[in-house]
Amino acid sequence: MAFDLLRRGMKISHLRLLAELSRQSRLTDAANALGITQPAASRLMAEIEHVADADIYVRSGRGIELTDVGRMLGERCVRVLQELTDAALDIEHHISGQRGHVNIGSVTGPAVEYVLPAIRHIRLSYPEISVSVEIGPSTTLAPMLEDGRLDFTLSRVPLTADPDLFDERPLRREPACMVARLDHPLIRKSAPIPAASLLDFDWVFPPVSAPIRTTAEKALRDQGLSLPSKILTTSSFLFTLATIQRTNAIGPVARSVADSFAALPDESPGTIVILETDLPLSVETYSFLTRRGQTLTPVAQIVAQEILKTVEATPRNKRDLTL
Repeated sequence: MAFDLLRRGMKISHLRLLAELSRQSRLTDAANALGITQPAASRLMAEIEHVADADIYVRSGRGIELTDVGRMLGERCVRVLQELTDAALDIEHHISGQRGHVNIGSVTGPAVEYVLPAIRHIRLSYPEISVSVEIGPSTTLAPMLEDGRLDFTLSRVPLTADPDLFDERPLRREPACMVARLDHPLIRKSAPIPAASLLDFDWVFPPVSAPIRTTAEKALRDQGLSLPSKILTTSSFLFTLATIQRTNAIGPVARSVADSFAALPDESPGTIVILETDLPLSVETYSFLTRRGQTLTPVAQIVAQEILKTVEATPRNKRDLTL
């Protein structure tokens, strides 16, 4: 018979303590978070070790440290408890109808191009649904999705993450382009602007290993060019935009984002200009990501369907669709 933790006596109280210890290094702090005494927590730990038939923790100068078995079990407990929370939300939403809150994450390009218009429609068609959107790099969004802080994301599985933790539906590549301030010296050059000319100016980049930075660096190397000699690195898109608007610095951004800031709704000039260059920029495919085996709550399904409908409605000749 397979090793069965439930038959051996694993309880919800054990799951809760292990999940809490995945976040904290002191047994006393974990006990306080759960509203139990430290001796009660110690008894639970002894029970867990008996059930698992393995050492779960070791004592250290900072309190306790989970062993490899403890960390693995703790991560599973976090996900199990999140599924129970989602189940409770399913019941609540079934009783209350199309009402509830959804937390989603997205990298910048699809957030502007697809999430924003979908939310506009949701606010009109489903006024009882509220949505929170976390915009950031995939390296930030993946842990938030894994531990249940996000219902789903439009992002990529980072190289540092375990792909087996996620269910992935590839969507589209993310076209990118170089941008500059409105009266930048480069706009006086004939299009397409040679990539070598871009190296005469400072560049604004996201942190190392960010997909758009990796794409731009590879595009330069493919043309036999060196990387920019002067680089400002920032994870803030707002700071990136402000720097480009106020200096001669240039930088790569998602094309959908550039389109939004290069022209106002009345088609008058915006706050930046898109540089038509001979440097091809297209960031790797992003996906619709959920936790492995996760079932979206009814309201999350509504929001997800609206966003995916917006993606699918974009003409294929406008954006590179990955089937």
